[in-house]
Amino acid sequence: MKILALTGILFLISLQSKADVIYSPITNMGLAVSLEGIGSYEIPFTKYNTINFWGGFGVVSPVDRLFHPAVGGEVALELRQYFAGEKFRKFNLGLYSGFAVMRYPYFYNDRVSGYERSIGFVPGIKLTYKHRFNSYLVGEPYVGISMPWYAGESEKLSEVLKDGNPGLMVTVGLRIGFNKVFKRE
Repeated sequence: MKILALTGILFLISLQSKADVIYSPITNMGLAVSLEGIGSYEIPFTKYNTINFWGGFGVVSPVDRLFHPAVGGEVALELRQYFAGEKFRKFNLGLYSGFAVMRYPYFYNDRVSGYERSIGFVPGIKLTYKHRFNSYLVGEPYVGISMPWYAGESEKLSEVLKDGNPGLMVTVGLRIGFNKVFKRE
């Protein structure tokens, strides 16, 4: 019953969306999918926790605009809590915030009529499964909840942060890239 209720809620909010550090500045709330290429450096500070610095490029799209994604670059800082201590792999829960620059489509009569640029600040939380392919290459499927604040070409991000009203986004995504975990001494 809980799965059915969660699926129903996600379906209802999936009509329009933007999400994650890379975001789709189309509406204020919903469900989105994301594919990202990243590079990240993790510094352990306890047996189960790291500070993760990452950056990369990606695409993100609301589920109803799947074939018209926003494209952009991102940088972020994330505090991760791993559930398998000192291995820094498999499941982790992360609290993050970052900045992104996006190029996104805008629509007229349900057709793409042009593209604009946007800059955004995005805080959020995500549950990630980190799979190591080798010592540097990782795949990280995740589910995230974020609150994007963004400004278009004619707006200033500082004004949006002061007066804006972010939405609540749910993102299902995959990050693939390079990851280095520095050894604790």
